[in-house]
Amino acid sequence: MSRADVRAVENPISAIFDLADDVTKEAPKIRKLVTYATVFIVFWLIVDFILILAFLVTNLFISLFLIILFILGLFTLSLLRRFNDFFRYYAQRHKVILSVRDDDPVVLVPEGRDSVDRLVNLLISRNPGLRESYMLGSASTPQIQRGRSGTFYQFDGLISKSPGPLWRMLRIGYPGYQMFIKNFDHPPSSEDLLALKRAVEDISLANLVPPSRVIALWQRKPDEEITEDVYEILITQVAVLQRGSRTYACSLELIVENEDGTYEFVPYVVDHSYFSTSRAQ
Repeated sequence: MSRADVRAVENPISAIFDLADDVTKEAPKIRKLVTYATVFIVFWLIVDFILILAFLVTNLFISLFLIILFILGLFTLSLLRRFNDFFRYYAQRHKVILSVRDDDPVVLVPEGRDSVDRLVNLLISRNPGLRESYMLGSASTPQIQRGRSGTFYQFDGLISKSPGPLWRMLRIGYPGYQMFIKNFDHPPSSEDLLALKRAVEDISLANLVPPSRVIALWQRKPDEEITEDVYEILITQVAVLQRGSRTYACSLELIVENEDGTYEFVPYVVDHSYFSTSRAQ
């Protein structure tokens, strides 16, 4: 961690990144300390519970004191868990921001038979782990999926991977992967995006796999633009799957294929690892 004068700032933007880097370097040590503290508190709660049972009849005053300590221990354990979740989120978020900062600002459209096939080729080139999906052979062909409501939804592209054997029953292990692509030949409206969000959430409720990426693909023609309402939905709305106490959220993403052979992303979603952990909160 830097020992420079905390009052000295040369460039605010670079200083913020340097500060974030310092925190990220210390994060593993802090999370290790949190783990040690958690183990100690759990051990103390077990001992405290045994002492409560031992003094419950013989000494009521000591029993009440131990019960207060037990409640404080549970409260501290809850705070440590939230603290650990925050540092895990911070480290992941910092990694994503660095990836966006260091990435090429111009993304070229690759070769392909159509817009969906070209996008799939781009995604595979930027994330080779997608090749391991058993659905990759038909990733850029239309797919029909059934939601929990019984409604059938059609997508122009789909890449998926089944979850691990313990995920559906115990909610542990690999949660699976599913990327949805919906192609638009016109500027998508707010109704289009909200309908896409509802469809993805309905399908996720049916197969219990959190959505990994939700992409609205648009081939822009001259003088076409999205509205402010659409932009607001893109930066605020997420597709959500609730599993127990955890919520898995996935941003709606608009990928624009321009006539000059470049892509635009609103918002820019980093998908480094195919087997990355889902966005659980």
